[in-house]
Amino acid sequence: MKEDNRLRVRFGDRLVGTMALTADKKVAFAYDDGWLQDGFPISPFSLPLKKQVFLPQKDYFQGLFGVFADSLPDAWGNLLLNRLLQRNGMDPGRVNILERLATIGSAGMGALIYEPERRMEGDAAGIDLDKLAGQCRRLQRLFRELQI
Repeated sequence: MKEDNRLRVRFGDRLVGTMALTADKKVAFAYDDGWLQDGFPISPFSLPLKKQVFLPQKDYFQGLFGVFADSLPDAWGNLLLNRLLQRNGMDPGRVNILERLATIGSAGMGALIYEPERRMEGDAAGIDLDKLAGQCRRLQRLFRELQI
């Protein structure tokens, strides 16, 4: 991703548009032509459905539009993400916002997916959350039975 600092934004299997990091560390966004034909504005006030390159006018979200910042983890998740980056030999302070979104990929909050997705050793992509939830329920039942 370092080579061109771009990410594709998808909604399910549809390409919404492309993001690119500018020299002043803001993230520009442009809708894909196919999305412009029959998509919807992903942020009606900030990103109306128009053929243009959008740049955030304010720096509330680390150079991102709010709709993309919503995909990033909260404070606890960010701590875990920083630890994952460190385990993979990366300095979290030097990882730009698009690289963070690429690491989130399809696992972020909301329906947006960021590609190319960056896979790292030690991430949670292989965890079956349904199986884990079932194991937690079994433990809770056991604790109730034992009155712990």
